[in-house]
Amino acid sequence: MALDTMVTEKQLVVFDLSAEAYGVDIGSVREIISMQDITKVPETPAFVEGIIDLRGKVIPVVDLRKKFGLPEVERDKDNRIVVVDIAGQDIGVV
Repeated sequence: MALDTMVTEKQLVVFDLSAEAYGVDIGSVREIISMQDITKVPETPAFVEGIIDLRGKVIPVVDLRKKFGLPEVERDKDNRIVVVDIAGQDIGVV
């Protein structure tokens, strides 16, 4: 093996969605929170669940199952909202 070969590691937050594992770069994840009440917003795309208030900041929440056209399931205590930074905007994904 050559000495100039570099191995880079990437840390991911991994979550399951419809029996598939997905990962998000840990550097983009702001926090992971328990499910909470989501306020619906009229005239938004079907995959936009609404908004939440996270310590005084309004965060839009997207349902990845709806966005990817996957079957919906009933939410339970194991569901989480992952707050990620996408192009400088914090967005919650279920």
